[in-house]
Amino acid sequence: MMEASMATYSDALGQKRMMATSVGLDSEHWVSRAVNVDAAGDYGADPIGDGTFRMVPSGDIVDLAERMRRLPVRR
Repeated sequence: MMEASMATYSDALGQKRMMATSVGLDSEHWVSRAVNVDAAGDYGADPIGDGTFRMVPSGDIVDLAERMRRLPVRR
């Protein structure tokens, strides 16, 4: 029988936990954070490479200051 403290990496959630842990993140807090995609406004941003970001889901191209203004503060 496996102890409760031993983690399993055989499923998708276990793989996400292992990846988070390997880069020094708290896997329980990081992996289980849900994003409300039905909320109004943007909830993410992808870097373009020239100092700008494509906002998700609007697709607007913005600079860092605008990105920080649009995204909610993570706690």
